[in-house]
Amino acid sequence: MKGKILILMLTALLPALQGVAATPLHEGIAVRGLRASVDGDSLRIRFRAELGRHVTGGRDYKLTLRPVLVSEASQQALRPIEVYGRRVEILDARSARPRVADLTASDLRHPAPGALHAEEGSTVEYAASLPLEKWMEGSQLRLERFRSGCCRTERLGIVTLASDVVAIPSVDTAPLLARAADLARTSQRLSTGDSLARAYSFVEPLSALEAREAASQGGLFDPDMPLKMGKGTESAQQEELEKFIAANEQGALKIYFPQGKSVLERYFRDNNASLVNLASSISAIMASKSSRVALVAVVGSASPEGTLAFNDRLAWNRALSLKEFIGENTALARDSMRLFNGSEDWRGLRRLVAASDMYEKEEILRIIDNVPVKQGRELELMKLGSGRPYLYMLEHMFPELRNAAFIKVYYENVPDAAAEALAEGAAQVAAGHYAEALRTLRAAEPGARRDLLQGISLYFTGREADALPLLERAAKGGDRTAAQFLDALRRTAEPRTFKDVNIPAK
Repeated sequence: MKGKILILMLTALLPALQGVAATPLHEGIAVRGLRASVDGDSLRIRFRAELGRHVTGGRDYKLTLRPVLVSEASQQALRPIEVYGRRVEILDARSARPRVADLTASDLRHPAPGALHAEEGSTVEYAASLPLEKWMEGSQLRLERFRSGCCRTERLGIVTLASDVVAIPSVDTAPLLARAADLARTSQRLSTGDSLARAYSFVEPLSALEAREAASQGGLFDPDMPLKMGKGTESAQQEELEKFIAANEQGALKIYFPQGKSVLERYFRDNNASLVNLASSISAIMASKSSRVALVAVVGSASPEGTLAFNDRLAWNRALSLKEFIGENTALARDSMRLFNGSEDWRGLRRLVAASDMYEKEEILRIIDNVPVKQGRELELMKLGSGRPYLYMLEHMFPELRNAAFIKVYYENVPDAAAEALAEGAAQVAAGHYAEALRTLRAAEPGARRDLLQGISLYFTGREADALPLLERAAKGGDRTAAQFLDALRRTAEPRTFKDVNIPAK
């Protein structure tokens, strides 16, 4: 009998025990997992609100929880959470009826715009996003609480959930502007022709030749100048050629020939390196988008020993050998080459004698300057000093004159609108003219450099959401400055987490 009574008692108590087990540990509100993060130009706030079973304080009430971001300068209310008591929930289910038991439907059953609807004893996963503004720096997140009945609304008080919620990312932007200034310099890159002109003295811009021609009243370069092609050059023509050579020979490439030979030998003296540099330079300019070959000038010459007629033919044939070499080793059109017959290189001999300390130096110079070639200039030199000065020149100076004495590659630069736009846009970014830079950079060549400059311009004009994808693309394209800046930005933008807050029931 006693056993039956005990079983009946336990059976009666079971529902009550189950109710105790299901009751939360608190009847108030627990705010857990509060996080605030900056994502571009947006602030995102998340937390979990655990609501007690009787948090509204009565079945006929609605509890409104309104997070508010507050600083000394301003404040911003976020989307609210509305928690309905049991009777209000029932009314909400019967929303087709305008009034139920004297409770106004519009007062309690209609949620505020954007509000989260929650029930007592539930857990709310809260998330809100709002535009990031400077006043939010160091702000507090507070929770305002209101309880509404049929006739009035009661303010339950304000709880501070967290302080110093917002830390606007601040990274060093100086490297971005330094990179823009660097691009402004390097984007004005040398053309292929300009680069080669710095490396090799025989490569020159066509403008340098044109300037020298203008200074000499245009008489130095005439591609249609009549030549006798190895049968001797008229003295007037030879005078013009000598002027041309004298004005342009500085830095010219020299290719040497054995005495009395016009066949080009690759490994004679320093020919190999010179020929490789010549062919490579012409090919590089032709392959370039920034330059083009305007003219290759070749002047053949011979040393003064021997007859004028022989040397005249020899000089021309040496120029022809160089023309054939260039034609066979580059894609240069034949009409882009100009050949000149420099004949006997008395000019070069005079220069070598004048720079020497040899005996009879002044008399040698007098003979070269005053005795015409056709009136026995070489014979006079051979007679001087019993022939010793001539033999010295024959051994030490004439080998230097057995060459195609003048080879120059003239180029013109080709305008590159995309490169110019990139350089101009970079300069505008470096100067802080971001709006102008964005317009200019539209014409720049696509790539990491343009992405970087456009990203910088957008970032500094407050359009961070548009800037970040461009900076990401620039980083993927290999720009280290963009990658380092984004890494720093990510570190400062990591979510901030805060302690849990327990709010007792009222």
